[in-house]
Amino acid sequence: MEIFASELPYPEIECAENLAESKLLMPLYGGPAGELTAIATYCFQSYVTTRNREIAQAVAGIAKTEMHHHELLGRTIVKLGGYPVMGGRTYWSGSFPNYTLDPKKFLRENIAAEEIAILNYERTVLALRTECVKTLLERIVLDEELHIKIFKDLIASL
Repeated sequence: MEIFASELPYPEIECAENLAESKLLMPLYGGPAGELTAIATYCFQSYVTTRNREIAQAVAGIAKTEMHHHELLGRTIVKLGGYPVMGGRTYWSGSFPNYTLDPKKFLRENIAAEEIAILNYERTVLALRTECVKTLLERIVLDEELHIKIFKDLIASL
């Protein structure tokens, strides 16, 4: 079975309340380009990809890693004094996931989505002051970079 997350551990989050910083995490947690959208997208892709078991298993495995990111962010938002609502500046919508059916096309789109996620994490790190939260986001980026590699390898195998 392929590994869908970096082997490095995730940091423990012990921090003082900081409501402003909790709000910075909300788009990553449940915004249109956040973890909740990635989970829904990759689950959908795993369900509809019936002709290529390797792709179906990979997107399902990556969805599980994204679920872990979602949990880590939600718990961090609470520790910072926030309330982890499924949405950033707006409530989460079922219109956010990518419902493309063609595997070659959705794999390319997944790469672009992971690149946007990395950019969003990196921008958020620059706005944060809480070191353990920065470290968490930097650790999540390692997984997102691995996902890009996996998607590229899958495209090359088609």
